[in-house]
Amino acid sequence: MLLENQTAIVTGAGRGIGKAIARALASDGASVTIVDVNTESAAQAAEELRAAGLNVVAHAADITQSDQVARLMESTTARAGRVDILVNNAGLVSNTPVLELAEAEWDRVLAVNLKGVFLCAQQAGAIMAKQRSGRIINISSLAGKVGAPGQAAYCASKHGVLGLTKVLAIDLAPYGVTVNAICPGNTETEMMRYVFTRRAASRGQTFDELAQGILAKTPLGRFGRPEDVAQVAVFLASPAAAYVTGQSIDVDGGRSINLS
Repeated sequence: MLLENQTAIVTGAGRGIGKAIARALASDGASVTIVDVNTESAAQAAEELRAAGLNVVAHAADITQSDQVARLMESTTARAGRVDILVNNAGLVSNTPVLELAEAEWDRVLAVNLKGVFLCAQQAGAIMAKQRSGRIINISSLAGKVGAPGQAAYCASKHGVLGLTKVLAIDLAPYGVTVNAICPGNTETEMMRYVFTRRAASRGQTFDELAQGILAKTPLGRFGRPEDVAQVAVFLASPAAAYVTGQSIDVDGGRSINLS
């Protein structure tokens, strides 16, 4: 129980990677607030994890709105008295060629994927600074380090998350707060299926043909699972990572190192 008596907030935790992270943190002893813009998704995820005996609560919030982020932090501190772990996982994917990308789509993706990370980190960071301790974990992407076709807004936002992570790590280090990022590769989620379906159609391929082509360039020969990312988040949140800050960890089965 590495995280016993710790209080955690996980955004975008109604499904996918966020839900897996919430489960993993709670399984290691943390009290977790499951945050999602969709009230029903947050409630269903919390109900499922509570049924498994885990200490979780649901909170609906739009992380692009500073007043809603403030209410999230107030609710958490009112319940637990502190915020020990923040996982900025909420995100949107965009899969539109740059020449067709509407300004509104660009703005929405950057608002959720980058502005939302900033708002949550800033407000949780202020609480952690007073505590003189805390862990902030930002979920970026392999697309935060390389380009991906049709994902100008998504790649820009995820590259931004890595830059923001480094600055947060520097600015919050004097307060005993560490800030790190995780960069998942292709992970079996609804988001991956959406992107692959769109990309395959644009190339005249089937979903399976596209997937097999990517797997052929992935040394471990499989796609990631949400639990793969969740276990790295647990490490970064734990005392074992006390001297790790400003870093980005790829969880991609080796996809980023294979130039074949």
